[in-house]
Amino acid sequence: MAQSLPVMVFAALYVYGKAVAYAFMLLPYFVLSQLRNPTRCLCEPKKRETPPKCLDEVGQHGYLTVKGLKFHYVERGDRSKKLMLFVHGFPEFWYSWRLQMKEFSKDYWTVAIDMRGYGDSDKPPNVSDYKFENMVDDIKEIVRALDKDKFILVAHDWGALISWVFVDQYPEMVDKYIMMNGSHPKVHAMMMKNKEQASKSWYVYLFQLPFIPELWVKWNDFILFKNMFITRGKNNPDITEQDIEAFKYTFSRPGALSPPINYYRAAIRRRITDGSGPKDAKKSENTVKKERPQGLYIFGAKDIAIIIDGVAKHKEFFEPLQTVIIDEGSHFVQQDEPKAVNAAMHSFLNSTASKL
Repeated sequence: MAQSLPVMVFAALYVYGKAVAYAFMLLPYFVLSQLRNPTRCLCEPKKRETPPKCLDEVGQHGYLTVKGLKFHYVERGDRSKKLMLFVHGFPEFWYSWRLQMKEFSKDYWTVAIDMRGYGDSDKPPNVSDYKFENMVDDIKEIVRALDKDKFILVAHDWGALISWVFVDQYPEMVDKYIMMNGSHPKVHAMMMKNKEQASKSWYVYLFQLPFIPELWVKWNDFILFKNMFITRGKNNPDITEQDIEAFKYTFSRPGALSPPINYYRAAIRRRITDGSGPKDAKKSENTVKKERPQGLYIFGAKDIAIIIDGVAKHKEFFEPLQTVIIDEGSHFVQQDEPKAVNAAMHSFLNSTASKL
């Protein structure tokens, strides 16, 4: 239900006012870093014509078309085995699951997708194309196109946000699910009332502006990617320079930046006009008491974007749910703590095997 015009105007002024304020806070960073590098323009990244070899070393690349959109995926393992579908977050793509695909492809048919707007999947041009319900439906149609009725769902960040609601909407399709550092919309709305969480979510407001968010991501040859994979003040041995180059190559391709950021733009525009989160999130509040499949929530405690309080809230609202906190894990826990993540996944899958 749409809000009244005065309420929408006030909400828009609040959101875009904060967005402009954060943009001005970034201005000194842009200026000073450019002054330190006067011989090159930091606003344009290095041109990359050839993909890193690591992108062809994980599994077999494939494409499928659903709802008129082409989706790219990478598969590894025996197609006759149970499907384990991986859904990535921001700013990532299928490759963020490479360490889990190598581990679990012995026992499952592992498939990591590029979500709409990412990587080699199609990139619809409008912000409205990235409404929450579109991505929920994408998962359903992709699984059907892969000729599976039931599957194991593994998701992170935005992928988890969408996948929580998918489990609410289509529990009969999910054998088990594993979420990582990404909140259910119901829990996210509660957490945003916390001052610490609101502060950590500053970038969500910045992303409402045109041009500036894209500039920030690509600034200084995508230094963001190197910074986000450095944990505990040092390079992580599980993430190589070639891995970082894979992210830079993928996001430096024409038209690769705006569609992922449009996820945030579409979500906030919905809140301004409707006064709430995604419609699917509202539906999920009514279905939360339906019988659910067994679930696991893995959380990297050193997350700089999400407070740890949400782990207990998920446990409270979404039984049957196991939770695991990985003390040294960052927001990108599946990449910087793969051994701990894989061990938690194995333990969960083995402990629930006899119950399903």
